[in-house]
Amino acid sequence: MTQMHTILLFAFLQAPAAVEPLRSGCSTDDQQIATVSAIDSVQVQMALAGEEPRTCYKVSLIQAGQTLTGYVLGESLPAVAAFVRLREKQSREATEAQARIALAPKNGDKAAKAADPNLPSHFEDFSWRDFKGKTGSLSSLGGRVTLVTFWPPANMRSRYELSSIQPLYNELHRSGLAAVGVSMDPNPQRMSQVLDDTNFTWPQVPDRSGLAAQYHVNPRAGETFVLDASHRVVAAGPMGPEIEKAVRQLLAAP
Repeated sequence: MTQMHTILLFAFLQAPAAVEPLRSGCSTDDQQIATVSAIDSVQVQMALAGEEPRTCYKVSLIQAGQTLTGYVLGESLPAVAAFVRLREKQSREATEAQARIALAPKNGDKAAKAADPNLPSHFEDFSWRDFKGKTGSLSSLGGRVTLVTFWPPANMRSRYELSSIQPLYNELHRSGLAAVGVSMDPNPQRMSQVLDDTNFTWPQVPDRSGLAAQYHVNPRAGETFVLDASHRVVAAGPMGPEIEKAVRQLLAAP
């Protein structure tokens, strides 16, 4: 019996590490360009909305002295799991700090950012081409208040998130409320499949430049940011009473 246990242990130690396909995109239909194992040198660049229920991760893989860039699905690789833990920690810290900023005077921004360097306190201008081919930019919206909603197409709750903005947008658009939806899947086709039977009246754009990763947005859940006229972040979180309250307070300010 002891000999049998020794043989089984030896076989386990000799078993090859599990591997994951490295693909050219976030779909299982995309071309496999390599395989990645737990012992490979992997650097995770960003998380994207992949095919439900797995998140897609853009990674750099070093094998045989060469660097390959591609995409893996799921969190089975140790490097990806570590990236997820760090991102979730940063997201919690940013959400807590964002709540403090919403209640603080404007001159408290610099102090808040110094306390949490991962906290997005301001949005830089960005441009886009929406899924219908129309171009635009954050600055061209010209809103006194702007909602930026990041949403993963694979999560049907995100459709509800977008729909819940419509009544507020219809009511306050003429008062200065602007909005843009950012699909966290860079593939515009998967975005258009979700929006095919909807009629949102504000821009819907694919995240081709990694905006969601830049602002530490959870790729599974998405997030809505409330920006003032200078694109300072005033509030962030799921669309709901707190977001609506922040919008109304900003629009009511002189």
